[in-house]
Amino acid sequence: MIARTIQTARPVRRLARFLKTCLAGLLAVASLYLLVCVFPKPVFAYRSVYQNYQVWSDQPIPGEITEVLDDVTRRLRTSSLHDREVPVEIFFCNEPWRLWLYGRAFHSRMGGATDVWLTRQVFIRASDIPANRILPPGPRPIADAAQRSLSYYIAHEITHADVSRAFGRTVMLRYPQWLLEGYADYVGKGGDFDFDENRSLFSINAWELDHGRSGLYREFHLKVAYLLDKKGWTLQQVFANPPEEHELEERLRARP
Repeated sequence: MIARTIQTARPVRRLARFLKTCLAGLLAVASLYLLVCVFPKPVFAYRSVYQNYQVWSDQPIPGEITEVLDDVTRRLRTSSLHDREVPVEIFFCNEPWRLWLYGRAFHSRMGGATDVWLTRQVFIRASDIPANRILPPGPRPIADAAQRSLSYYIAHEITHADVSRAFGRTVMLRYPQWLLEGYADYVGKGGDFDFDENRSLFSINAWELDHGRSGLYREFHLKVAYLLDKKGWTLQQVFANPPEEHELEERLRARP
């Protein structure tokens, strides 16, 4: 009986040791990943500083970056949250693996990403800086490219960081997507948005105004613009009590 108990206990102890080893390995990998994500600068060889912008890249940074950043500044003036005294760190990920890693989504098809949880650093996909445009991840051109320049994407991502500073690092968990992405699109486009035209398209269920079909944020932008520009809400009021999305949709489809 005693021998049988000992024989039974040994596999249990081996399993416990194995699980502890696996857990320790996972914690080590997670810690290494967190360390790499928080301190990306050593793996970006090129750096440029302009005004409050600090730019890193894995390729040489063309001088035209200053013109792009001037346009970013113009767009950010539409934001009630942006503080020009706060340094902004931007990383150009021309190699897809860098965006895969630092974008936190584990794919490289995004235009950009922002770490709102820890560093508030901005990561942008491969770009043609002199032309002020991002490079598409596949053979198809970027949708709405005329309105979504490289400077749009940078301003959009900086706005996510600004929202995180203003309303907390857990904004992604506490606020709806239409508000977070809609406000980033609102600022990113710098006023280049025809409200009436987009409302008309929304009322007929045009694909451009359906995020699920198009992947665009115009639908969300329309909802934010309705509250800020048509109803006169402040951004603080919107974040304090965001309306239910279906209520907004009903109002937008109703006659003005």
